[in-house]
Amino acid sequence: MRPTIEKQDSVAAPLRGLLAADADDGLLDFAAGASGNPRLLAELVLGLVEEGLIKEQNGTVRLTGPQVPLRVLTFVKNRLTDLSPNCQQFLKVAAMLGKSFMLEDVSRMLDQSSATLLPPLEEAMSSGFIIAAEHQFAFHSDFLFQGVIESIPVPARGALQREALGHSGKRVQAHDQQFWVTERKPEPSVRFKEEVDGTCSRAHSLIVNGNAAEGIRVAERILSGPTASAADRLDAEASVILGYSLLGKQEADEHSVRILRERGTRQGDIAALMALTTLSNARWRSGELAEGLSLGRTAVRYSEDVDPVWRLHFRLALAGKHANLREFDKAEPLINEAETGLRSLPTQVWTAAPAAMRSRMFLQAGRFGDARRQAELATAAVEGEAFPVLRPLAHSVLSAVCLYVGDLATAAEYLKRVQDELAGDEVVFHSAQYAWTELRIAVKTEGPQAAIDLLSDKYSHLPTQRSLYIEDPGAAAFLVRLALDVGDTNLLHRVLETVDGLAGDNPGISVISLGAMHAYALANSDPTALARIVAQSPDPISVALATEELAKLYAAKTPLRRGQAPSIYRASQPAGSDEAGAQQKAMCWASLSDMERRIAYLVSVGMTNRQIAGRVHLSAHTVNYHLRKVYKKLGINTRVELARGAALYSSRAAIYSMEDEGHGGSGRPGGEAF
Repeated sequence: MRPTIEKQDSVAAPLRGLLAADADDGLLDFAAGASGNPRLLAELVLGLVEEGLIKEQNGTVRLTGPQVPLRVLTFVKNRLTDLSPNCQQFLKVAAMLGKSFMLEDVSRMLDQSSATLLPPLEEAMSSGFIIAAEHQFAFHSDFLFQGVIESIPVPARGALQREALGHSGKRVQAHDQQFWVTERKPEPSVRFKEEVDGTCSRAHSLIVNGNAAEGIRVAERILSGPTASAADRLDAEASVILGYSLLGKQEADEHSVRILRERGTRQGDIAALMALTTLSNARWRSGELAEGLSLGRTAVRYSEDVDPVWRLHFRLALAGKHANLREFDKAEPLINEAETGLRSLPTQVWTAAPAAMRSRMFLQAGRFGDARRQAELATAAVEGEAFPVLRPLAHSVLSAVCLYVGDLATAAEYLKRVQDELAGDEVVFHSAQYAWTELRIAVKTEGPQAAIDLLSDKYSHLPTQRSLYIEDPGAAAFLVRLALDVGDTNLLHRVLETVDGLAGDNPGISVISLGAMHAYALANSDPTALARIVAQSPDPISVALATEELAKLYAAKTPLRRGQAPSIYRASQPAGSDEAGAQQKAMCWASLSDMERRIAYLVSVGMTNRQIAGRVHLSAHTVNYHLRKVYKKLGINTRVELARGAALYSSRAAIYSMEDEGHGGSGRPGGEAF
């Protein structure tokens, strides 16, 4: 779990003194792994500086990678040498059981009574390595735990991990595993199976490479045999659940419910954790967001000591949910942790998976350049580093990026790759984004009626598919605009009813409620609600869509001189601009921060700095400061130029423009922005 505000505050002051600058939330979270130890915190800062893992920007220091510096690990190892041999042995064995552990499990591994372990336990506690939790003991900090793990010779870690699993796997209870003080966990070395490249089982590898049916058969043969080890049976159970889940079979939920009912959740039980993740995904797709998050967080919390190749699934699934809620500060660390775990393996495997998920997150954040680079990494990976299950998702990201920047031909090419992958024999990860991307390309290339035809036939389920509005909160507004433009009241009612129900079932989740508000604002031509979307929505595409609609409403109320079109529409028609230049401008606009983009949009619809200040809850002076930064980033000097950029970016986000040289209602695809 994330550190509490109090814990962040407790580390903020020491960090400020060491860095001579403020630390951002990511760095505060990571530094909380020192658990307030001033010497450990100092070593951390020195190590981060030495290894270039932090960067100062605008007076704030941020973490560039969640990697524990070598200096910290060396410091912990040196502290270990000051302890007695018995205490060192106690700590190393305890670390193999996890950050929190039961004394009786250590006694079993050492084949000693608990009473004989009291002296080394007391020494470990007095030295600050160990503390007593409510039901068990625990390492005082993440960094101490990591350092002890690193002090064990690599060849010995696998054997100790396997032995630890045998001694503790059935004893650890749910309430014992909630001690972690930070979500930036250490990466202990773990046991690896020897069947495929030394990193994962054959069943698991088959499934991830798209052959789910064969992977399930291999796993079921292991489960039906009498000689499989406990670890192999757990892997086989988890593989069966994963395979059925990717196939979209009810058996995935049935197996998951049975496993959790029979033995509950415990640290290191990858089958139970896969069951939690599968049920989390099912709840999420149905619109039960709080329950989906809770199950996903539980799976991540109990997965500290499992193989990185399994931990990958639990972390990426939760990261995707946070990204859907536009909680990128929570999503990115999970993706980074999954990637760090994979890169710690003796053989690089499935490293394309974090890149694919990161590309989707960057697309949702409006960071088109970063999204493209990560998607290209994911699709270029081959053999062991590839992750075929997620390749269609990466190609859909590339298609969407090209669509947003106006490269329709390339967008269509990437969409064709997605469709070919979906039609192939390999099982892939399914997402509403594939249909959604095709629909938007159809609007742009063939016109609104082409999209209506798709929604009436191939994608008739899409307007009532809750997962679409969870993944893309601007989708409801887009479909409402489409319905209004073609006069399709049935589509309008289906969309509004679906998002209204989704918002009602998830009170307190702002991105969902704002998505519903946006849809109703368009349906009712409500400028107040649209302005609120511009000022508050965490989704940059929703903000762009709301800006375009708000500009239309303002323009309709503004008297024009004879023969003059509204400036925002004239601005969206860059005379003679070449496509590469227009794409570059869109990329520059996407580089703005959320607050900068909001202020720029509000400027573009004619608001003064004082009016904007009231909308975004800042002073007029601060608004002016942000505007100067926007001008610098975009290479412009006036509010008129800013309005031009906002119009261009908004019309690209809207995918099609209903305006033709300042006169509404043409319904012509493409508009003049391209």
